[in-house]
Amino acid sequence: MVTSTLARRILSGEFAPGARLPTEAELGQEMDVSRTALRESVRMLAGKGLIESRPRIGTVVLPSEQWNHLDSDILAWRESLPPDVAFIRALTEARQVIEPAAAEMAALRADGTDLGRMQEAYDRMCDSQALDLDATVGADEAFHLSILMASKNEIFANFGAVIGSALRMSFRITAQASENFSASLDTHGAVLEAIRMRQADKSRELMTELISVAAQDLARVAAEQRGIRKDPS
Repeated sequence: MVTSTLARRILSGEFAPGARLPTEAELGQEMDVSRTALRESVRMLAGKGLIESRPRIGTVVLPSEQWNHLDSDILAWRESLPPDVAFIRALTEARQVIEPAAAEMAALRADGTDLGRMQEAYDRMCDSQALDLDATVGADEAFHLSILMASKNEIFANFGAVIGSALRMSFRITAQASENFSASLDTHGAVLEAIRMRQADKSRELMTELISVAAQDLARVAAEQRGIRKDPS
């Protein structure tokens, strides 16, 4: 509880990079916990790259570039916070590199079990029809993870497993922003069919198109948020 509370305060920006955390005595009184519990939490968060204890200075929040963003605990803590558009943008950029390559490999390597997983996830997407956001997000995540698995590349497969929670954050914000769910659904179906037909180049091209739409949706959300911040009304 102490670790997660401190982590969320850092990830949310309450304790910004470069800031010093309150002293052990101050945090202990504020959170009603022992110094032993605080020291253990500090040790864990330091191991994840969030903070660093410096002699005669105290515990300092490190720059976000040093955070272990794909740590499973950090991802879980992020899910309980408002969406971080900058982080999701970085994730989307990574997806634009990795997932088209995975789709191309899946077209060459997928077996019947892999295709069955893709079909089942796609059918769930069709059934949800964007009316149930949780169901849509779950099905969309399953579809993309099934393609990463079907690539038969262990690194790609691990990429999917590690960032499952981050994918959910991304899908939630872009699903809400999507201007044409049916068109996105059709593109998912086209990716599935291209993989099924062993069309490697087309699979790569369609997956690139699919994630580009998500990137456009995300850019629109970011622009809207900037507009809200600028408008005092």
